[in-house]
Amino acid sequence: MKKIITTDYYGKQYEVPVTDLRPSIHVYGIAINNGEALISPQFDGYDWPGGTFQLGEDTVQTLKREFKEETGFEVEPLRLLHLETSLFHHPKSNTDHHSLLVFYLVEIVGGELSDAGFDTDEQEYAKLAEWVPLEQLRQMHHACSVDIADKILDLALQAKAEVAKS
Repeated sequence: MKKIITTDYYGKQYEVPVTDLRPSIHVYGIAINNGEALISPQFDGYDWPGGTFQLGEDTVQTLKREFKEETGFEVEPLRLLHLETSLFHHPKSNTDHHSLLVFYLVEIVGGELSDAGFDTDEQEYAKLAEWVPLEQLRQMHHACSVDIADKILDLALQAKAEVAKS
């Protein structure tokens, strides 16, 4: 039986049968204003605001719902930035996922910073989102099974500059 390596938020690896993988889609928004990006402190690092796609939603609906739940802000997508594959081990549920990660550059159009939308699980591992200077963001630990934080930030900055020109 073919086995594959999955990774959790902490970088720990797990060898699992490929037949044990669960498919999932996660959608994230990158908001950048005045040289800062909005991030969600999670576990021992941070993640971009966003989360898991629900059946019956499209990716933009997921983006708007998850961003609002995790930050309190309402957003509109400006541009699709990137798609990435992740082989992720969820330590709490002890499940392994073959995930598609979808990243959008977003514009905040309403709301206010809040953690009132956190679900029970998020209340355990997440903190109130915060604006972080871009240069500081590159030095922080990204709590993700794939190391793409700098790549996503670079794509977001490039797209933001292109959107500003149009």
